[in-house]
Amino acid sequence: MPNRFENPAIYLQSGDPEKENTPNLHAPGLLGSRFTVIQPTGRGTPATQGRAKRYQLVKTDSTMTTGPYPGAVAYWVDKSQYLVTTANTNLSAIAGKFSNLVDKGNYTCVQFGGPGYVKLLDADVASAAVGDYVIGSGTVGKATRAAAGGTYPVTQVMGRVGVPLTKSASEALVMVDLDIPETL
Repeated sequence: MPNRFENPAIYLQSGDPEKENTPNLHAPGLLGSRFTVIQPTGRGTPATQGRAKRYQLVKTDSTMTTGPYPGAVAYWVDKSQYLVTTANTNLSAIAGKFSNLVDKGNYTCVQFGGPGYVKLLDADVASAAVGDYVIGSGTVGKATRAAAGGTYPVTQVMGRVGVPLTKSASEALVMVDLDIPETL
């Protein structure tokens, strides 16, 4: 367990938190570390502002039935061991979302803050609207939405559908402003 959760610098073997997939950690004491990556400001008209993304270094459960994939919801198996899964046994134990394909039992980073694509149930993608709540669903690895202005969801909220509305219907991905509470 790290002494400091927010490290000034973190070593990732892939060099990118959205590509990390390694069977061994370079420094095991970094497991559980949280860090921030600032996206560069984009060029174009108008220029897009850089956004902060928050990540946590975790280990994936080697016994899960469905392996992590881009946009899949990550749930805590054991917070004290920083162990996550795609299994939705506890909809109020969301750790973040995966950004890449990860081998079961490997180490990776889950994103828990900032803009990120989340895999929704196929039926929810077409009806997703700016401001909708995004929550875990009954389908392994996928999230669902709860309409903004309706009843506040009973389960843990991952975030809200972002502005501007950005989605990929063919991949069932929607851009979400993630705001998942940090673990201790």
